[in-house]
Amino acid sequence: MKRLRWIIGILLLVTVSTIAVFGLMQRPAASAMAAQKTDTESTRTDTTASSDDSLSPSAAGVAASANTASPAPSSTPVPTTVPTPTATPTPTPVPKESAVMTGTQNGGIDWYGGYADPRTISPEIIADPEDVTVLVNKYFTLPDDYVPELVLADSSKNQSIRPEADDAWDLMRAACETDTGYTLYLCSGYRTLEEQAALFSTSISKQGVEHAISRNAYPGRSEHNLGLALDISTTAVGSISYSFGDTKAGMWVSTHAYQYGFILRYPQDKSDITGYVYEPWHYRYVGIDLAATLYASGQTLEEYYGKMQVLPDEG
Repeated sequence: MKRLRWIIGILLLVTVSTIAVFGLMQRPAASAMAAQKTDTESTRTDTTASSDDSLSPSAAGVAASANTASPAPSSTPVPTTVPTPTATPTPTPVPKESAVMTGTQNGGIDWYGGYADPRTISPEIIADPEDVTVLVNKYFTLPDDYVPELVLADSSKNQSIRPEADDAWDLMRAACETDTGYTLYLCSGYRTLEEQAALFSTSISKQGVEHAISRNAYPGRSEHNLGLALDISTTAVGSISYSFGDTKAGMWVSTHAYQYGFILRYPQDKSDITGYVYEPWHYRYVGIDLAATLYASGQTLEEYYGKMQVLPDEG
């Protein structure tokens, strides 16, 4: 019995010693494992921090959303005012000179290409403008206040002429139509001083001085202001033309007009006397008696009255 207790005591001593020795052996291993665990977690943290670029697109988006603060909303931009374009100003045209002044003077009168400029002439005022035989040209002017008695002419562009001229116009037109088959047409009859002034001014500005003074009368010195001038064509044409004198109707008028009191006022080869170029359409009523006299003699009104102009080389 005593021996048994001795054996049991020895076994207990051995067991306690073994346990103590085993505990001492496990302590260094645990410390090493703890240290290893700490190093592993540190390494894992470093690896995660340095590998954002290698994340998958979805993971990177989540990470960016988690770590990036939402940007503050920018203020609404104020729209820039677009300036209204200013129209480019149209340059004011520089007026062209109406003509090159190359005229010569004779007794204070300016001449251009053989034609006197009426603006440089001091005309004589006609005493009796009611006289149908009166001379009206660059040197003889109507009174400023003269307005003739007028009637509306048939077969015309709403043109008016004096009654005595209108009666003759009706007779001549009827005879011409009977003989030629063409109906005469009155393109231009009476003109006011204002209308004549506009024509003269426009002719100068568009065609030049020489053209104007050889074809257009100055206001007050036009037979159209007298109410006895007729610019004639036919209803088939309806406008004045230099070819009128060569037409069947034009040749008939040239031959028979005097029988009705009309004369061709500006004939060919008489421009140095009349002061104007040939106008086959321009007829003037002077009455049958004087018209017959002038037709027989071949004279113009200037020659009949002895009132020819003095040309520069004749001064």
